[in-house]
This record gives sequence, C-alpha cells and structure tokens, in this order.
Amino acid sequence: MTVNIFDDLINSVIDCFNRAFDFETRSTRKEFWYWQFFRILMFLSFSYIESIGITGILILSNLIFLIPELSVSIRRLHDINKSGLWILLSITIIGIIPLFYFYCLKGDEVLNDFGSPK
Repeated sequence: MTVNIFDDLINSVIDCFNRAFDFETRSTRKEFWYWQFFRILMFLSFSYIESIGITGILILSNLIFLIPELSVSIRRLHDINKSGLWILLSITIIGIIPLFYFYCLKGDEVLNDFGSPK
C-alpha cells in the first residue's frame, strides 16, 4: 500500500509538470491533492533552507510552481464541470472556502463540457 501511495504521488507530480500548460482537460481529486501535498512538502523544505541562510529559493520555487498550480486547479474545476474562471475566487480571502469545497467534490464520471474522465 505504501509503495502505491508513493508511486501515485510521484506520478501525479510528474503529470502536473508535464501538463503544466494544459488548461482545457480534467484532473482527478487524487492528482490534485497529491500535487498539493507535494507543494506543502516543498514549501516546508524550502522554508527550512531559507531559515539557514540561503535566500531567494522560496520566490524561485513559487515562480516555477505557479503555472502547474494554476493548470491543475483549473483542470480540477473542469472535472466537476465548472469553468476555470472560478479560480478567480482565490483573489479574495473568502473565495478560498468555495474553492476548497469544489476541490473536494467527486468529479463527473461521464463526459462533461471539458471532456471525458481521466
């Protein structure tokens, strides 16, 4: 079981980087949440590195992860048949609540406006 989780995590992260400029299709909950877990681990690791004196790594990592983060979030919204424009809710603090709810919803099991399930 542990090996499957680790493999799924790695595959999801690789898939997010490979599909960084794919804003049209869908991503599953599993792919989205594994990506978020990876991002949290990277943030904590880079924060530690910055705390010991190496500066600028957090800014660089945020720039590197920005496009894949946006694309996987938009694809996740597509999986529940919502427009990617819903991502604009993240500009407001209160908008994070409905986005979190959307990200937790089960994706459509059939063809929707954004394609077939993965």
